Amino acid sequence: MRVVGYVREASSLTEGETAFAQSERIRRWTADSGHHLVATCQDGRDPTQPLGRDGFRALLDIARSGNADALVISDLSVLSSDKVVQEIMLDYLRGLGLTIVSTNEPDHIELLEVPDDHTRLVVRDVIAKVDEFRNEFPETVGESLDPNEADVIVQLMPPSTQRVKSAVHTARPTA
Repeated sequence: MRVVGYVREASSLTEGETAFAQSERIRRWTADSGHHLVATCQDGRDPTQPLGRDGFRALLDIARSGNADALVISDLSVLSSDKVVQEIMLDYLRGLGLTIVSTNEPDHIELLEVPDDHTRLVVRDVIAKVDEFRNEFPETVGESLDPNEADVIVQLMPPSTQRVKSAVHTARPTA
């Protein structure tokens, strides 16, 4: 399997592992598992862009190009400290065809299809509902609909042409 690693330096030296320690865990897991490490993308402390995400963007480019089958991280917190953001990122990465692997054993339960964490379950359910909605009602950006091809035509009337008085309608139920 072709693997890409992702490493992100913590905002302070007291938080998390160093980038070097993370990359070593990724390298060791890849070698022990018999996979091929294609690249390791890194985000870190840069004086011009602290905690920028150029490394993550590079990871996305590799995934989009089809040159990786899996992403290996040392810990889920490398993606984000927020579980909601983690789940959004994981969903996006899986959508690009990547299998997500963490070298941190407690993360394995969280990466399962049905994790133990209720927050992750809710976020995954919301993402699934959003995807379902978008599939049902796809956007047609930049395209104008041809009224002859539409199933339903809605015409909005200018306020001046609307009736001022409302009509009362009484109907008897049919049995």
